[in-house]
Amino acid sequence: MFYITAIIGSIVFLPSIALNIALALGAPLGMYAMNGRHKVVPQEVRKAFVLPIIMQFVALFTILSAGHVLPETIPFGIVRILAFFYAVYLTFYTATVFFSLSAPERHVMGPLAIASTICFWIVAVGTV
Repeated sequence: MFYITAIIGSIVFLPSIALNIALALGAPLGMYAMNGRHKVVPQEVRKAFVLPIIMQFVALFTILSAGHVLPETIPFGIVRILAFFYAVYLTFYTATVFFSLSAPERHVMGPLAIASTICFWIVAVGTV
């Protein structure tokens, strides 16, 4: 069960990674992030997307490792800690998305955030 949940969670999480990469590259998708503050994220703000993109790839690796989709490359105790960390992190992220002033962010990214958060929690609890 956790295998399937990890795959679903990673698939649902991919649009968030794609959005951040697109925003960092200057795509006019600002209405889906940062309260819709900018249609195109300003050049000086784009650098701030590098760390979240790296964190999202680590989160993707974590859910796939915790769900035993990927072979064990780091100790499972660390994967377990990371799984719970990202589950908590995504819970708070989901809350901020639903309080966003941008309707596209709430209506598009919100359901994706809920689905990925639920999957991360299921997989994290499954590591215990």
